[in-house]
Amino acid sequence: MAEQRTIDMFLDAVTTHQIREITGSQRFYEALGYLTSWNMTYSYVRITGGTYCGNPELIATYKDEADGGVCYQIGAVWHDDHFGFHS
Repeated sequence: MAEQRTIDMFLDAVTTHQIREITGSQRFYEALGYLTSWNMTYSYVRITGGTYCGNPELIATYKDEADGGVCYQIGAVWHDDHFGFHS
């Protein structure tokens, strides 16, 4: 398990607002919390996201270090009233 995790979030204010308008703040922050704390084996996670065809998505990319290769990815996909998490 990593002693610490670095979290980089590449979500600007407009994108964050667009996602929250659809999902609500609570669901948005629950999804971020899940993605940032999932599997603490990896010491780095990058969060990106957007709305695609009107559907919000958040993507978490886990690595051993920021400039290392991708170890795992999880997408949080909006399903009408909740996020589903898919790897």
